[in-house]
Amino acid sequence: MTWLRLLPFPLVALGVVFALPGIFPPKDFTEYWSAARVLATGGDPYNGADLLPVQREALNEPHLKQAVSLWTPPWTLPLYAPLGWLPYHVARWIWLFAQLSLVFVSVELLWRTYCGPAKLWFLPHLVAFAFAPTFWMAHYGQNTGLLLLGLSGFLYFRSSRPTLAGCFAALTAIKPHLLAVVGVLIVLDVFRDRGWRVLVGGAVTLAAGSLIAVTLNPHIFQHFIEAANRPATTETVPLKDWTLPLISYDIRHAFDPERFWIQFVPCAVACVFMAIHRLLQWNNWDWREQLPAVVLVSCLFAPYGGWIFDLVVLLVPAVQLVARAKGMIGWTVVAGMVLLNLVAIRPRDLHEFGWYAVMTGVLWVAVWCFAGNRSISPRRP
Repeated sequence: MTWLRLLPFPLVALGVVFALPGIFPPKDFTEYWSAARVLATGGDPYNGADLLPVQREALNEPHLKQAVSLWTPPWTLPLYAPLGWLPYHVARWIWLFAQLSLVFVSVELLWRTYCGPAKLWFLPHLVAFAFAPTFWMAHYGQNTGLLLLGLSGFLYFRSSRPTLAGCFAALTAIKPHLLAVVGVLIVLDVFRDRGWRVLVGGAVTLAAGSLIAVTLNPHIFQHFIEAANRPATTETVPLKDWTLPLISYDIRHAFDPERFWIQFVPCAVACVFMAIHRLLQWNNWDWREQLPAVVLVSCLFAPYGGWIFDLVVLLVPAVQLVARAKGMIGWTVVAGMVLLNLVAIRPRDLHEFGWYAVMTGVLWVAVWCFAGNRSISPRRP
């Protein structure tokens, strides 16, 4: 019965979608559904030429010139494959409801992890409902609810059921570029406090996903590698040609726009810096305390992606702040988050949202400096 209380939140969110259909076009969901359809027929789900005719038919746009291409790794395909057996519009609404539900389940886990007051159980769900990246995730039909579930499940089960925590952590590998720092630190954790069980759980989950993908298409990894290195075509825009709201993108264009590898340098530096920090904190490391900062750093220095809909994962530091801040600082947190999300929820060009992760980080650091050390230490779930 406890979990049933969460049901109204995704239903209300879905009601908003039905009430405002023009604001929620299919957009990125099309790539998942069409990839599932192409995979089911033995095609290459990473090839824009294979995806384009399927997307034209689904969207009823016979003159569509460019496909929305799939870029997530092969082990993610089992998540999309069932969608291909459903009509496009049915699959779309099921997917949207599932993603919204995962967001609300995730913030419930985070609230329990950070020992938010039981009588205010609804507060993290209101935060998630009003969170601008949640709006944009629904707007684009994105998959980021799975990433947030991976983070929250890992955090919630890390101390009690580490193998299960690793299974949840594997979900962050849906977009490994976005949470690369998290992945590096989980690997470093292998020698401490049953961390090897987390790694085993994650490795088995990814191996199972990869095995299913290879069963569906024996050449799937080759197709993925070819897509990553494929130059621009009439059907597809390659990763190196994306205009991104990221520090790494700005650095690349400041030095040499033609060298895509430059975008990976900030992420590599962040991974090394956080790995050193992890080693220095070897005996004092607490994932509950550290994960919000790690997620922030990972998003700020991602090599590509980093769109506003990806930043649903920033609900990890957001829920931590709401659970811990009290009194005047608590009201400051709420006011700051409300202002930040009101500004970011207005429809506009996605490329303009590079400031969102930065401002979230500034708010988190400011509150943590004033209240973090004086807050009650959370109990283990």
